[in-house]
Amino acid sequence: MEAIELFPSLHALCFTSLSPKLEINIMKRTELLFVSSLLGAILIFCGCQTTSLPAGTITAPTQSVPVPVPEDFSFLPPAPEAAPDPDLADALDPAPGAGEVLFRSSQVEVRKRLVQEGQVNDALRYVLKTQVNEAITGLRITETLPANIRLVSADPAPTVRNNEYLWSFGPLESGAVREIAVTVQALREGDHTICSTVSVDNRLCLPFFTGQPRLAVTKQGPATVELNETGAWTVTVANEGSAVARNVTVKDAFPAGLQALGADEQSLGDLAPDSSRTVEFSARAVQQGSFTNTASASYQGSPAPASGSVPVTVVQSAIRISKSGPGQAYVFKPETFQIAIQNSGDTDLSDVRITDLLPPGTTVADNGGGRVKDNAIGWVIPSLPAGASQLITTRVAASRTGVATNTVKLFTAQGLEASDSHQTEWLAVPGVTISITDSKDPIRVGEATTYTIRVRNQGDFEPVSGAVTLQFQDTLRPKSVEGDARGLIDGQTVTFPRTTLEPGKDINLQVTTEGAQIGPGRAVLSFTADFLNEPVISQEATNVY
Repeated sequence: MEAIELFPSLHALCFTSLSPKLEINIMKRTELLFVSSLLGAILIFCGCQTTSLPAGTITAPTQSVPVPVPEDFSFLPPAPEAAPDPDLADALDPAPGAGEVLFRSSQVEVRKRLVQEGQVNDALRYVLKTQVNEAITGLRITETLPANIRLVSADPAPTVRNNEYLWSFGPLESGAVREIAVTVQALREGDHTICSTVSVDNRLCLPFFTGQPRLAVTKQGPATVELNETGAWTVTVANEGSAVARNVTVKDAFPAGLQALGADEQSLGDLAPDSSRTVEFSARAVQQGSFTNTASASYQGSPAPASGSVPVTVVQSAIRISKSGPGQAYVFKPETFQIAIQNSGDTDLSDVRITDLLPPGTTVADNGGGRVKDNAIGWVIPSLPAGASQLITTRVAASRTGVATNTVKLFTAQGLEASDSHQTEWLAVPGVTISITDSKDPIRVGEATTYTIRVRNQGDFEPVSGAVTLQFQDTLRPKSVEGDARGLIDGQTVTFPRTTLEPGKDINLQVTTEGAQIGPGRAVLSFTADFLNEPVISQEATNVY
């Protein structure tokens, strides 16, 4: 038997063609059978004899030299071979027949079989069938045609290189079958050989894994920071990769509006996969505006740092409150006070609480919508947007003389505070009396009568300032004014401007009138002052005939 083996994975299958009829020369079986028969005949005719042998020796029929028997030699007959597995036997293809050659290995089995013979210039057909026994990376079959053989067709079509035709398959799983049908033409008489080269690709793979760290940065902190206040931010660095991140460092690059307090870079050491660490950075707000606060982290050999950002706005919240009211007022008379609140900052404020602290002895006439408790009035403004303002109006009266301080305080949910105070001098209410009398009653039309007016401050401590007004009916016509104050005649009305009465002093005035028409006449005298809720009124009747 003669076999061709180029490499462990490279084998050749050859057809030999005999003229005029092509015959398959498969491993020279005829010559092998003849040689075997001849050797058997020689042994028979030599008349080999067997003689008794000394213990422990074995001799060949043509030799007399004793051969030592190994100590472990067994004279027992060899153990019978195990019966073949019927399932396995069924799985194996039968031995090649006439017109067929076979190559078999543990990985592939290739049969090359002639399916149509022919003469010179006739079409000869053969088939290459490959069955895969073990999964392989690739299979290549190359047909080499001699010069006197011409390829007519092939299915599937090959890749042609000179007189070689190549088919490539793969990768192939166990049990896969690939078949090539080839038609050729012999151009002359004689013996011909078409050889197939079978090459199996085997891949030897060494598995290994290379990890890669992958950092993720998460930054958290306040959305707003008050100007000149301190804010704190936490930076969490997580290794979401598949390898240890060596010598991890994290840096917080604060923007222009924030000034770092302490170091802006920290070392985290090594960070294993699926682990994280959190550090904190602090800064003081130094400039109003909106900024982006970014932190970055890197490890030894990292291609680029990972980063995380949060927006931050540096704001200046502010609120103003002011209290206003009269500088002087009389006791027991309610006076108007106002509280003005203004959000003068750039942030919206909430839960604004105002408390108006009243002096002792104060009586609330109008609480301005607030809640009165003891000597205080309270209000709550749920929301006060930036730039907004509110005005609260109250009316209060004092029962004590002297200077009283009224303080208002404000607090917000954001921690802002504001306050303001106002002082009012509360004066004692003087006792004022007024009187009016005519000099003649009745009078004729065109005849004059004089009205004498007296206004007296009965108090002993405070001066009194007020205005005196005298109103006449149409039957009387005012003509002139005399006395301690100058008056002004306007039609039927005589007015004495603001007049001050010292404690215990009087003001005396005279108004001369004449009868204008027949009928009853009346003069109405009134005195008004700041300490009076209503004017003091006195009347005098004069008849005209």
